[in-house]
Amino acid sequence: MSSAELFDRRFALTVGTLDVSDFHCRFRVEKTLKPEPNKALIEIWNLSPDHRALLGELAPGKKIKLGKKKGGTAPSLLGKVPCRLEVGYAGPGTDLLFLGDLRTVDTEIDGPDWVTSISSGDGERAFRTARINQSFGAKVPTQTALRALVKALGVGEGNLSKVVSQLKLQGQASLLTRGIVLSGPVSRLMTDYCRAADLEWSIQDGALQFVDLNKALSETAIKLTPDTGLVGSPSVDAAGVMQCKCLLIPGLRCGRIVVLDAAEIKGQFRIESFVAEGDTHGDDWTAEIKAKRY
Repeated sequence: MSSAELFDRRFALTVGTLDVSDFHCRFRVEKTLKPEPNKALIEIWNLSPDHRALLGELAPGKKIKLGKKKGGTAPSLLGKVPCRLEVGYAGPGTDLLFLGDLRTVDTEIDGPDWVTSISSGDGERAFRTARINQSFGAKVPTQTALRALVKALGVGEGNLSKVVSQLKLQGQASLLTRGIVLSGPVSRLMTDYCRAADLEWSIQDGALQFVDLNKALSETAIKLTPDTGLVGSPSVDAAGVMQCKCLLIPGLRCGRIVVLDAAEIKGQFRIESFVAEGDTHGDDWTAEIKAKRY
């Protein structure tokens, strides 16, 4: 995507059934390839009293601040109220940046303005609370155990079917020689299973994402140059971890390949994590990426 397309920003935010896309909003989204849940912090200016009351009823919570100023005790985990954030530009349109469950809501007066702060976690409740206690007899395919874990977790299957087919082809979905019992937190058991199968797992936008260990998603790589959204100078540390800043390019996803072509550094890198920040009435509309050489 050329820099000529990365202007005239577009933004859409819905919380439950409430569309607040037309309000002044500021957001910070943190995503990672690790199993720990992704999260978002969003501030909305001058909602109507009815809208503020509605959000407060959906998830009454503690005070939330953006970035380094966020503080207070850990928020309680509540029911599933979807928080959907899309960003983009007039030409290519918007792209899903974050989909999670509403955690907390807090409204305070800032001078003449009412500022409502909300936080959201992607599959956070499932990750922290889902448990399983199920036994499997001998000669049961190992994929059956994996599907049981996914069902107990209670999030979208994502690319599960593709991974199961791949395990069959690789001979890793053979029959269990002895019976097993899956008992305990699903997140821990999922990590154990994936480690044995040379897989990495995470929850991305409400659905599971499996990636072969140290491999990348099978999506077209994102070319990153000063002409396609790269901001400033990237860096690479001794461990081969590249850090760079870019405009909010549609399609940024953990596990995807970026092809970096800068004066200082060139090469392919797998996105391990990124922090996206934006302000519909300000200058922020960027992502800070951490990626490993690939």
